[in-house]
Amino acid sequence: MARQSRVHTVHRIQPGARADRAPGARLTCAVLSTGPEEWVGVDLASGAFLRARPGAVGAPALPGEWSPFDVVVLEIGEDTEPPDPSRPEVVAVTGTPERTGRLRRRVARRLLRQLCAPEQQGRTVLGTRGPSIAYVDLEVSTPSLVVVETSPRLFGCYLRDDGNVACSFSWAGTTQSLPLLDGRLRAAVLERSPRPPDSASIGTAIGGKPGFLLVGLTAVRAGHAPKAVLSVLPR
Repeated sequence: MARQSRVHTVHRIQPGARADRAPGARLTCAVLSTGPEEWVGVDLASGAFLRARPGAVGAPALPGEWSPFDVVVLEIGEDTEPPDPSRPEVVAVTGTPERTGRLRRRVARRLLRQLCAPEQQGRTVLGTRGPSIAYVDLEVSTPSLVVVETSPRLFGCYLRDDGNVACSFSWAGTTQSLPLLDGRLRAAVLERSPRPPDSASIGTAIGGKPGFLLVGLTAVRAGHAPKAVLSVLPR
């Protein structure tokens, strides 16, 4: 097994860049969110977001025990699927990604701040104030992921009346309430239901006070791609 280590430095990256997607390319990425069907990372060489899915050969995705800020090396495989405007960052991964280390907290914070969208009054999350974007309005050149910085006092999570978990946050002068897909926080909300989790429970779940949110579009339903908070990351 390869020796794993803490990653002490991250070179300055360029948000909005595009990663090398040529089959056989090997990318070193920091994990930002994990899930049963896909995971999201950032290529540490370019700053490009990646939504990784198993390649056409049926290779596995990231193991479920991996977590945000883990550093992995993956190999790009052949992707026979057509471009998806609701997930333009998707890449096919061949083989099993190798975990090689983990970002130190200070390095992770610096990386996230480089990735953050500028918070300007009136700016919208992923280009809309609403909870979703019509599929016909999506373009392959438009990102489906964004990192926004938030404050613990402007963030909360709760169980909705329909039984789904959601979180609210304020950014650029607007408060939004979106579905929460972060498995760690979802478990904390369900465990304390019907009371919302307190700051201590949230801190225990994510490893610190909430400071950054990874917001992304999810699977298209009824002609719309809903927005969701994919991961809550500590400051």
